[in-house]
Amino acid sequence: MEQNNQTQPPVFNQPSVQQPAQQYQPQVTAIPMMNPIEAITACFKKLFNFKGRARRSEFWWFMLFVLVLSLVFAWLSGWVPALSYVWLPISLILMIGELSALTRRLHDTSRSGWWVVALAVCLLLYYGSLAILLIPIGFENMLSITDTMEMGSLLVTSIQDHPIIATVMTSASLLAIVLIVVLIVFAVLDSKWGENKYGPSPKYK
Repeated sequence: MEQNNQTQPPVFNQPSVQQPAQQYQPQVTAIPMMNPIEAITACFKKLFNFKGRARRSEFWWFMLFVLVLSLVFAWLSGWVPALSYVWLPISLILMIGELSALTRRLHDTSRSGWWVVALAVCLLLYYGSLAILLIPIGFENMLSITDTMEMGSLLVTSIQDHPIIATVMTSASLLAIVLIVVLIVFAVLDSKWGENKYGPSPKYK
């Protein structure tokens, strides 16, 4: 048999082997987390500030501070019932601080603060409905009542007399619980590195 010794013709425009594209990895440095004093101080300084961003340590230390303070006042109110009325304006101010801190925390994860607006509307509906239900009891009667069972009985009677207001209060409280769960999930997410439309990152440099 004869062997084919003819050379093969050259191949032009042969595709070259492409190297896999390397993903861009920014060089970022995380600032150490805030300690409780720094976080609480920062939140009090920005108590009514709904702009900017807040990292997880700032938000969660402030939430823990408000929770502990609420438990202390609840315990003291059992010994001195009048303290519950002192706590009311304080709790409202702290609630505004919590909402502002939550808004900044959402901004840090590149999410809108309208989630907080929805929660605030539900809370206003709940507390507004509760206030309407307490009106028939009377402010002076509430001050004079020291028995929790008696106060609860009067509130149940008021709810039975105002079913529509009670329905609004119940619906607002349930929706608020759902929103709180969703917002807690958002709040535990890590900060977005780099600057977004809400400002520079408070964690990554």
